[in-house]
Amino acid sequence: MIATYTLSRFVAVELARAIAFWIAASSNWWFNRHFTFDQALSRPSVQQWLQFLSASCVGFLPNWGCYWLLMNTGLEQATTSLIPIDSAMWWPYLAMVPGIVLGMGVNFILSDRWVFRLAVMR
Repeated sequence: MIATYTLSRFVAVELARAIAFWIAASSNWWFNRHFTFDQALSRPSVQQWLQFLSASCVGFLPNWGCYWLLMNTGLEQATTSLIPIDSAMWWPYLAMVPGIVLGMGVNFILSDRWVFRLAVMR
């Protein structure tokens, strides 16, 4: 969200979010490779990074879909009385949160079962 917010100062929020996706996917791959799944030496990094980007693209679909629905269903007006801030200004960023959580779940499952799966020796 930080990258999206920072980039949105210079480009439209949608473009900022698309660029931030690549920043987040690449940094998440590095952290997952070195810490979460501890596979820094397991497979060639380029191959694993490309697999992670592919998995992240799959996770991006529900992420973006949820965001699109929240941005285009009139829910912003319904939350105006519930959120004590200028929701018109912050709604694009608040609407990202449920999609991020949904995409994160999909990404973790794909990472665990495909990208960072240890090769079984036969």
